[in-house]
Amino acid sequence: MKKHLHFRAFVSISLTVLLLFVFTSCDKEPVNDRPELPPVESLVMDFSDFDEQPGEQKSTDSSYENFLHSYLSVFFWNVASTVTLALPVTAYGVALQQDPVYMGDNTWEWSFVVPFNNQNYSATLTGSRINNEEFSMEMVIAFALTPELGVKWFDGVVRYDHTHATWNLYKDGSLKVFEAEWNKDFETEDADLTYTYVESGQNETGSYIMLAYMPEEFYDAAYTISLAAGDTYIEWNTTTREGRVMDLVKFEDSQWHCWETEANGLMNKVCD
Repeated sequence: MKKHLHFRAFVSISLTVLLLFVFTSCDKEPVNDRPELPPVESLVMDFSDFDEQPGEQKSTDSSYENFLHSYLSVFFWNVASTVTLALPVTAYGVALQQDPVYMGDNTWEWSFVVPFNNQNYSATLTGSRINNEEFSMEMVIAFALTPELGVKWFDGVVRYDHTHATWNLYKDGSLKVFEAEWNKDFETEDADLTYTYVESGQNETGSYIMLAYMPEEFYDAAYTISLAAGDTYIEWNTTTREGRVMDLVKFEDSQWHCWETEANGLMNKVCD
């Protein structure tokens, strides 16, 4: 009888220990550490004020050369980043509208199908906590019919307070094309995003462009562009589009060269 009681007690204790192990070993979601995706402007540079070439007359008329030179200086970066980022940016925009699924081990996953250029793609965005200040991100995209053949389009590290992010942008899943760095001051609303072209063996490898916003300034946006041929500095007002450009190689001086508002045709003008 005593042996029977001892056995029952042993079984009861064993079951209790097992249940405690199961419940305590479950990886419950640490909700406070769940990554919140940073805004798309942390990854995507805005070229909208310089994304259309002036009309035929403006292209040949020296009266427009200040704005035209600024447009041409931005053109390389506009095209290169658009080719690299078109699909992953579309996917990222969809991810911003999704809720992630907790995968355990401080890792969350946004997984969805995104249509692009008449084709469906399977996208997986993974975020993992690194420490109290930062989390990592990685975007993998595949054709929807072959999700197992996905390739990495970008990865990066983001601060939880969304004041800083660094990104690596790839093509073919492994060839890094751009490195990007984003900063944001939420008190002043100043922000900047820098692309550095790092694809090996190219004429412009090591070149960079930085877009900065300074809402309190008259010229509230600026590009700093460094290419093999030299540096170009562009400043403009995002409301009126009037602006100015400085380029030692192009103008053979270190002076600002200005253009009028969009309403006045973006023609050259004497700087104030």
